[in-house]
Amino acid sequence: MAKSTERKETEPINQRVMGKIDFTKLKGEDLFYYFTNDHDDKDYSSIIAMLPYAVNEKDKALALLERVVRDNKTFVVVYPGEEKTDTSQMEYVGQVPDGVMYIK
Repeated sequence: MAKSTERKETEPINQRVMGKIDFTKLKGEDLFYYFTNDHDDKDYSSIIAMLPYAVNEKDKALALLERVVRDNKTFVVVYPGEEKTDTSQMEYVGQVPDGVMYIK
């Protein structure tokens, strides 16, 4: 008897839809990899790449990234000289090279 190659309804659907990745379905290191390698906004990719420096613990950094994606928020980095950036409503994450990371 030949094996069927058709996808059963109970099997997960491929997370790539029309060439785009539904990153909201990704977790942990897969989510981090997506943002640091596959994300269209390379400036944001560089911010995500600094997340482990801000948190200093890999598991906490990955959990924080998952929470930010789930809550539809973003990370921002404020550098010295950007005093006009209002961080009063942002959540402090930690120090990164030459700046401070927040969740907005």
